[in-house]
Amino acid sequence: MRTFILLSALPGSGKSTWARHYKDTHENTFIVSSDEVRKRIAGSLSKFNKEKEVWDTFLDDINSYAEKYEDVTVIGDATNLQNKYRKYYCEMTPGFDRHVLVYLDIPYEICLVQNKMREGDRVVPEKAMENLRSELEPVSEEVKSMYDEYIVLGPDFVSPLIKKIRES
Repeated sequence: MRTFILLSALPGSGKSTWARHYKDTHENTFIVSSDEVRKRIAGSLSKFNKEKEVWDTFLDDINSYAEKYEDVTVIGDATNLQNKYRKYYCEMTPGFDRHVLVYLDIPYEICLVQNKMREGDRVVPEKAMENLRSELEPVSEEVKSMYDEYIVLGPDFVSPLIKKIRES
């Protein structure tokens, strides 16, 4: 079975941490990260001068796994803050048998603290965090109905997962 998991949350919510943990505990799982695609194409996480190419490549990379493997899980690691993006990635990944939306419902204050714990250009400037916060939409019923599974992770997920990862 080909499964696509789309992550949706603010920066600093734990999306990448969740994705790495999932990958480590599930065989045949790959992560396509918009940050890593941007770094590969633009040379830095903080360069936004090639966004069309970044997002086209992000989608192409996701779909390439469905073409290569019969049994695979691919995690799309990006903010996907608006319903139009959540719909888009569900519609534009027809090679997958199953679509899962994972929404990390983490309070903004926790995202800010965790964002500041990042290193180098992974830290999102506070003004950008505010802008992203204003873009965040609740997941609509229409979007929920498009996915085979809709998972909400709240703040309880953050502390135990981070603790477990730091202990290992």
